[in-house]
Amino acid sequence: MARIVLLLIALLVCHYLADFCMTSHSMIRAKADGRRVGPIFGHAAVHAVLMGLCLLVYGISWRMLLILMGVELVSHFLIDTGKGRLSVRYPLLTDQGKKPYWMIYGLDQLLHQLVVVGIWWAASQG
Repeated sequence: MARIVLLLIALLVCHYLADFCMTSHSMIRAKADGRRVGPIFGHAAVHAVLMGLCLLVYGISWRMLLILMGVELVSHFLIDTGKGRLSVRYPLLTDQGKKPYWMIYGLDQLLHQLVVVGIWWAASQG
């Protein structure tokens, strides 16, 4: 039981590291408008690789590992691209001094965390 809890914590830490510590200026600029997909894809790939390493250490099958890394890659890419494009369409979402900015930022993080929990649940089943 403790091992599976440690996996969840490790996956959450991976998300933090990839989202806040390992994001380049190019990735940040691309995520701001959601239009330059290369850096956003690179950002999503960092997430997938870090989570993949945790899952590999946990000992899941290669097939499940690749599926869950794919889920992380695609979902992170879509969430970040969507948030960036919404911010271009609704400039109020870019003003950190306004509540809508924090609402969309919180929604972005909630969606990412739900994916992390889903990945954790799937890994714990196999």
